[in-house]
Amino acid sequence: MKHKLSIFLSTLIILIGVIPNNLYASPTTMNPPVIAAESAILIDAKSKAILYEKNAYKKQYPASITKLMTALLAIENLSPTDIITFSKEAIFGIERGSSHIGMDVGEQISVDQALHGILLMSANEVANGIAETTSGSIENFAVKMTDRAKELGAQNTHFMNPHGLHDDNHYTTAYDMALITSYIYNNSYFSEIMSHTTYQIPSTNKVSEIRYLSQQHGLMNKQRNSQMYREDVIGGKTGYTDIARHTLVTVAKHGEIELIAVVLKSERDSLYTDTNALLDYGINSYKELTLHSPNVTLKTLPMYTIKSGQPYQAGNCSISVEKSLSVLANKDIKERDIITDITLPDYIEIGKNKGSIVGSITYLHDNKILAKNNLLIKDIEFLPSPYATVLPVQNEILPHIPVYLIVIPFLLIFVFLLFLKIKKSRRKTKLKFNKHIR
Repeated sequence: MKHKLSIFLSTLIILIGVIPNNLYASPTTMNPPVIAAESAILIDAKSKAILYEKNAYKKQYPASITKLMTALLAIENLSPTDIITFSKEAIFGIERGSSHIGMDVGEQISVDQALHGILLMSANEVANGIAETTSGSIENFAVKMTDRAKELGAQNTHFMNPHGLHDDNHYTTAYDMALITSYIYNNSYFSEIMSHTTYQIPSTNKVSEIRYLSQQHGLMNKQRNSQMYREDVIGGKTGYTDIARHTLVTVAKHGEIELIAVVLKSERDSLYTDTNALLDYGINSYKELTLHSPNVTLKTLPMYTIKSGQPYQAGNCSISVEKSLSVLANKDIKERDIITDITLPDYIEIGKNKGSIVGSITYLHDNKILAKNNLLIKDIEFLPSPYATVLPVQNEILPHIPVYLIVIPFLLIFVFLLFLKIKKSRRKTKLKFNKHIR
C-alpha cells in the first residue's frame, strides 16, 4: 500500500511540474482585443499615449465624427449666446435624407443650441450654419478646420466641410481623431454638453414647435438602450456614410483612468462590440502611475557668472518638473521599470530665474515614450561672492560728525608743530655758527 501511495505522489508531482505556471497565476492584464473594424486606436486621454492600435495611421473617411472638429472651432471662436442665422446654402447644401433637425432659411438659434444640435443629433445643416457664422463661408471654415487640426498634431487630416458628408479629399486617421478628441475633451463646455442625454430647442423666429434632441451614441443613452449603456462613457460622436461606413469616437472615465477609443470603417454589428473591447482592455490592463511631482528636486545644477573676466559659481539651482503628470502603464509594469531620459545643460547661466524652463524629461518603457515633461528652476540658492568689497568704516563714537571736521583740525595742528620744529632748528644752527666765528 505504501508503495502504491509513493508511486501516486511521485506521479502527481511530475504532473504538477509540467502544468503551465500561468494557470496558477491570476492574470493582471488582458490580451489585446481582436478588432473587426478596419482602423482603431485606444489612447490615454491625459498623456495621449497609445495603448492599442490597428491601422491607426491609415487614411479613412470620418463621416459625422467630423463634427467634433466643428464643435472645437465653434467653442474656441464663438460665444454660446451668439446667434446663428441660417442661409439658403446652409440649409440646401446638404444631401437630401442626411441627418438634420429641420432648420429653415432665415431661422435663428444660439450657438449653444447649435452645438447641442450637431453633437447630439448630428444635424448637418446646423454644422453649415456654425461654419458660416465662424468663418463667413463653409469653404473658409474647412480651411480653418484643417489648419487647426495640424496645429493639434493631426498631420494626416484634411477637411472639406463641417459635417462629414462624403468628399474624396475629406479624410483623417484613427490617431488624428483621437488627438482632436483629446483637446475638445479637456474643454469644460464640451463636457457640459455631453452630459445632456436629451435637450430641447424652444420655438424660434420661424418655427413654433419645440425641437426635441436625443443623444445618438449607443453607450451614452440609457433611455434608448439600457443594456448597451455604460456609466463610464462620458463623451463621443457617431458617424456614417455609405463609403465611410460606421465611425465612432468614445471617451470613457473609470476612476483615474481616462480613455479615448476611435473606430473607423466598421460595420454596425461590430461597432460597439469593438468599442467595448477597447475600453475593457484599457481598464483591465492598465493602471495610473504618478510620475515626478514639482515638489521633488530631481537635480541640482551650479549657476555661473563672469566677473573680472573670470567665471565663478554664483549659486546652485534646484531642478524639478514643470507640472504633475501621470500616465497609464500596463499593470505588470513597476515604477522601477520606467526609464527616464533627462536633457539638461551642465550648468545654468546667470540671468535665469525661478520658473525658467531649462530642459526636459522623457519617460520610457521598452523604448516607447510614455510621457514628457519640461524641467524648470524650482529654486536658486546664491553663494557669497569670492570678491571682497571694501566698505567705508563708520565712526562709532561720533557717527553724525562729518569727516572733514575731524581731519582738518589734525592737519592744522600737524602744520603748526612742523613750523615750530623748523623754526627751532634754524635758531640752533645760527648760534653754533656764531660760536665758531669767535
